[in-house]
Amino acid sequence: MTTARSFHGFKTVTISVEFGTKKKLDGLKPYFAAEAERFRALGAASVAGLGPREAAARRSRWDEEKNEQRRRGVLTDSLIALVTGALAQEVAERGWEELKWSKLPHQSRGRWPGSPQGNWPEKITVDLPAELVAIVHAGCWDVSKEAVGKLRDWKERRPKARPTRPSRTGCSPQELAEYQEYAAKVLTPGTIWRGAVARGLKRVEPHLPPPRR
Repeated sequence: MTTARSFHGFKTVTISVEFGTKKKLDGLKPYFAAEAERFRALGAASVAGLGPREAAARRSRWDEEKNEQRRRGVLTDSLIALVTGALAQEVAERGWEELKWSKLPHQSRGRWPGSPQGNWPEKITVDLPAELVAIVHAGCWDVSKEAVGKLRDWKERRPKARPTRPSRTGCSPQELAEYQEYAAKVLTPGTIWRGAVARGLKRVEPHLPPPRR
């Protein structure tokens, strides 16, 4: 059994996703149920023959093991598990695990200038480990803070500019290019959430039901 890491609770996150994502997730419900039953059976086997006190202690450790297996992508028994495993992998690959995330500056709050204006018609809501959510916010801010500061200065100098509108009013082509250069360097938590959903779906792709013809 692995050493579990405490998640210190969960935080609800709403993720804007591309059309068809919710249908794919609904199609995974039988797979999630089968994974949950597989893990339940393993847990039952682990306490077989133990006395009441030993069994209670083993069940407590088994609950911790469930969270750890979700985080490592070994157990995918729910939407929470699917996104958590992919998110933990993303955090590890970006080297964000050691970031100091407990006290983010007030400048990081709210919607950042340069945030992507993509068309994501569906929303999903999922409870994620609060620790991972905080690390993602800290990581995105660390990547984006310089560009966000330059974008805020840009907008302060051009309060009437609308660089994200189709008409691009209030700024010249050169000024618009400058804005877009800074905006391309902004990485938002929403981008990371969407990436985690896509990564999680790709990992369980063999278990998705075939598309209807």
